[in-house]
Amino acid sequence: MVAFLGLAWAAERGPVDDGGGCRALGHCCQGKNNTCRGVGPRANDANSSFCFCDSACIHIGDCCPDHRELCEPVDCVLADDWDAWGECSSRCGQGIKRRERKVVQPPLNGGKGCGSTVEKVVCEGTNCKIARAPEGHEELRETGKIVPASFGSWRSSKVYNPYEDIRKNLFHHYEAKADDSRPSYCMKFEVTEVRGSCHKNAELWSIDLQKGSTACVECQPMAMKKKLGNRCKGHGVYLKETRWNAVTVPGCHGKWTLQTRPENCQCDADHKLSFVLV
Repeated sequence: MVAFLGLAWAAERGPVDDGGGCRALGHCCQGKNNTCRGVGPRANDANSSFCFCDSACIHIGDCCPDHRELCEPVDCVLADDWDAWGECSSRCGQGIKRRERKVVQPPLNGGKGCGSTVEKVVCEGTNCKIARAPEGHEELRETGKIVPASFGSWRSSKVYNPYEDIRKNLFHHYEAKADDSRPSYCMKFEVTEVRGSCHKNAELWSIDLQKGSTACVECQPMAMKKKLGNRCKGHGVYLKETRWNAVTVPGCHGKWTLQTRPENCQCDADHKLSFVLV
């Protein structure tokens, strides 16, 4: 135990030692550390004058000959149980809650990593105290703006990915204060009212929106509003009637009732009654 603490202290100190291999250096370093080296041939170059004793040398191949003996890999060890679930991120309506699993032993010397230590699930805040909204639900006053699910495929395209190239600066600027990310979620609605404008042309994608039909509606991360608790506007209230609007079809709108609570899923983009909120 004393020897291990001595090595850990030396690893934090991180001096350059050109007096020999890892044994002469006196410690093993974590990650990639160009100062963690000793004199001697490398595993991938017998003619080299110096070699490394950091954990990155395992993958690079430039370890000192005695690295494997002195810097034995230590795998990550996680706690047996997860912590309790935290509070829902949304006071009223859909949000997310998370829990963590503590790391008992972090990986050392290139040992197996810890993997995911955080879990997130959809939750629903019930502390609704918005007096102006009927029955305390702000969502009841919102209108879900929809387009066919096939229109939403660009959101996962690398070509149109706004988190790549220079456009990522805009998203980092406006979303920098977001506490959590959230995967897509979907729900089922029963259509209860449809305006005639939705059926004026048989070629319109809204032609399949008929009274009594069931639609799958998806909320994708790009459409989520941070100020609403990382959810889409107009995603409905369970077993309550709200309004919808077909964005690209003039005059096409109506009402629907949320039949299922939101869950982590995606709507089938090939189904005629699959939509995404925008």
